[in-house]
Amino acid sequence: MRFAERPGTDPTKRPIREIIGVDPRLNQRWSTRRAHINTRSGELAIQFQHDHGRPPTPVEALHLAQQATLETRDAKHEPRSLAEQRTTWLNEAAAVLGGRGAVASMVQTALAPPADTAPIADSHWVAETADHILSVMEASRSTWQMWHVRAEAQRQVRTTGVTAERASSLVDLLVDEVLDRRSVALAAPHSGIEEPQVLRRLDGSSVYTVAGADLYTSQRILDAEARLVAMVGRRGGASVEESAVDLALLEMAANGTALDAGQAALVRQMCSSGARLQLAIAPAGAGKTTAMRALVLAWTQDGGQVVGLAPSAAAAAVLAEQTGIRTDTIAKLTWSLDHGELPDWAAATGPSTLVIIDEAGMADTLSLDAAVQFAIDRGASVRLVGDDQQLAAIGAGGVLRDITHTHGALRLTELHRFTNPAEAAASLTLREGKPEALDFYLDHGRIHVGDLATTVEDAFNAWVSDRAAGLDAIMLAPTRGLVADLNRRARAHGLNHTPAVFEVPLADGNRASVGDVIITRTNDRRLRLTATDWVKNGDRWTVTHVGKQGDLTVRHIRSHLTVRLPADYVRDSTGLGYATTIHSAQGVSADTTHGLATGQESRQQLYTMLTRGRAANHLYLQVVGDGDPHTLIRPDTISPRTPTETLQHILARDEAPVSASTVLRELNNPAARLFQAVQRYTDGLHVAAEQLVGPETVAELDQADRYIPGLTTEPAWPSLRAHLLGLAAETGGHPLRLMLTAASGRDLETAGDMAAVLDWRLPEMAPVDPGPLPWLPSIPSTLQDHPVWGVYLAKRSQLVADLGDQVQDHAQGDAEPIWTPSGSHPSTALVREIAVWRAANGINSQDPRPTGGGGHLETAPALWKQRLDRDLARATCRPADARADERQAGRTALSRGDDRQRLYQKGERRPSRPPAPSR
Repeated sequence: MRFAERPGTDPTKRPIREIIGVDPRLNQRWSTRRAHINTRSGELAIQFQHDHGRPPTPVEALHLAQQATLETRDAKHEPRSLAEQRTTWLNEAAAVLGGRGAVASMVQTALAPPADTAPIADSHWVAETADHILSVMEASRSTWQMWHVRAEAQRQVRTTGVTAERASSLVDLLVDEVLDRRSVALAAPHSGIEEPQVLRRLDGSSVYTVAGADLYTSQRILDAEARLVAMVGRRGGASVEESAVDLALLEMAANGTALDAGQAALVRQMCSSGARLQLAIAPAGAGKTTAMRALVLAWTQDGGQVVGLAPSAAAAAVLAEQTGIRTDTIAKLTWSLDHGELPDWAAATGPSTLVIIDEAGMADTLSLDAAVQFAIDRGASVRLVGDDQQLAAIGAGGVLRDITHTHGALRLTELHRFTNPAEAAASLTLREGKPEALDFYLDHGRIHVGDLATTVEDAFNAWVSDRAAGLDAIMLAPTRGLVADLNRRARAHGLNHTPAVFEVPLADGNRASVGDVIITRTNDRRLRLTATDWVKNGDRWTVTHVGKQGDLTVRHIRSHLTVRLPADYVRDSTGLGYATTIHSAQGVSADTTHGLATGQESRQQLYTMLTRGRAANHLYLQVVGDGDPHTLIRPDTISPRTPTETLQHILARDEAPVSASTVLRELNNPAARLFQAVQRYTDGLHVAAEQLVGPETVAELDQADRYIPGLTTEPAWPSLRAHLLGLAAETGGHPLRLMLTAASGRDLETAGDMAAVLDWRLPEMAPVDPGPLPWLPSIPSTLQDHPVWGVYLAKRSQLVADLGDQVQDHAQGDAEPIWTPSGSHPSTALVREIAVWRAANGINSQDPRPTGGGGHLETAPALWKQRLDRDLARATCRPADARADERQAGRTALSRGDDRQRLYQKGERRPSRPPAPSR
């Protein structure tokens, strides 16, 4: 018996390994139990929401799932012997496969599969396999970790048939070959600081490192990214006379399509810049197609030629249909270059040729580089058009952001798709990931919540209503499973309980008959519609005839051309086309959109989903778990998020691709290094204090609940513990005595966080030397002379101070920060101080709050944060009112501090930290 890879129904996933010879139909026959439970559970959840007017809670969802399990369970049969049970299974298998003879033949094949010659794992095989693994990494991501390489190495070793003992060492050898000899390590500059023994693991590695977290890339990817960025700065390409541009714009206007100012400016820039490579960023609905038509018109009227490329055949077909130019895929061009078989349009490319690469953000870096270099080498000019905030390539990407960071980009900002200007503005805010973007969708009833079954039902019903009203409506979902469910419902609705006379099975598990809409999932240039058109991935068709052998005759939804799809293509590469995945919908527009979301989507998926509809875009959000008892202990099940909080988390989940060059630049960025340096410095102080105080005293401190019950479970206990140990190390006193002294005199019963109150009451030791940053503690005098900790902490402190200076220097030369409030004019010194604060605390660079959110800040950081907030408030004031507003800002800051402290202890006035959750 042997295993082999068998492709699944989802082409985006890796093949799975199955026993050779076992018929997949048996897997489906004996795997229906879960489907029946899920169906019944969904029905119960829908009924629950209908009866109660709300989705079930996680516990209620569990009870519904248990009820569904019981209701769908088959009646218990009489006791059977093993022989009787095997006879039952045999009969079931025979019914599926067509007789007992077919079952016997399948068993024979599974137990004695055809002989297969396994490759010999010698040095030549190792070298070839390591090259293959590297190419797999490059095709799927711009950076990778050891775990990615190890997983692929294991897949390759399985094909050799070596023993389990040798397989492990062979995998290790392949990992070393790929990472050490074929990859480029991406790492921050080494600080030169070696951790003391107590901060090292048994293998000698630092406790601050994470095994397998190192990032790698390849020299090919780095070179491709560098070439693309450098090419944007080159000039000397063809340009169009200004008069030709004017004529093209006038002709467009005369034909009823007048360009807005942004579109016209983009066309003029692309025609007259003489840039060899130029980038245009176009948000969804910004009129990119109209601008491209004008660009093609101006370029061709001036005597040039224009060809188009796109990452997918469907996108290339849309570009050709909308602009009238010859188009093809980037993959076809790179394949032709590799095989020396250039198509005629590529062979004719020359200095007067303009190559438009549409949806450039979805092209992987290596393919994009190959296409651009081919055009540039032939003297042509290239224009990249895309959106770096929509869905990106399945592969190495992120180069559009590098180009924008280095050279800037042309931009379209006025949206034309949406009938409601407020929705257009909301989409742009959504694109930037700002939480206020949700206001429009919440206020206008565009967000619908419930359990998964309810949201699927609601989305489908809304789609049916829109279609009945004559609207062009689309259904979107994040997974192929949900898409298949929506498609199944749509087909059943269309049949209206009337059985189809002839139907065939499709690759998505559904069936199709005459009148159904299907979608093709594989490019096949052999299935021709015309001399220049063929069956493409993402094309949608209407079935006009069902053949007796399982073949289909279909008519294209847009072009109305017909083609016959062979039975094997229908079986492996088609599905119903009423609903589609979010990725497949990029570039699609409709009247209304009804999209499903599970809460695990990225900002890019949400943005793409909510920008397809011209009149309305609706989101159906799952806010209830699946009833799985194993999920009840998860934090998001114990304390479930509100729908708004779930949407905010989606917005914060930025999965836009990041290039290897950007990763390397960020690793060397002082702001990124400062956060890590601060964490290691403060942790070193705490560990050193523990070492100095001694394990017995530390153990006694950890029994603080004996004196103040519940203290060690308070949110601020770690901060209080570190503060007590630091004071004990400095003064020689016992930390428990210091804690009890702070607790005496005033009760803690009204405290929301007893540890926070005690931490605030503890005395602050006057530092011998200032800390590396204004709010960070200095090294206690008792540790400065320590033979191990003194030198280590001094180096850590100096590193923090040096990186802080570098962050200040960079901030001084930057443009106006994103966090600057409207009407504010902060001084250079204040901008530098806030830059250091944000970097040291790891505040996201896109966070518009100048000093970030709250959190459990210790006393000194909380006071420093308040000081920065007061200074920024004064910088926002008008000069005439500066003095009065300064006094008011001070009073406001202090009163806010009072309010925060009153959450911990009544009567306390000193500002401390943001509020902690009440117990």
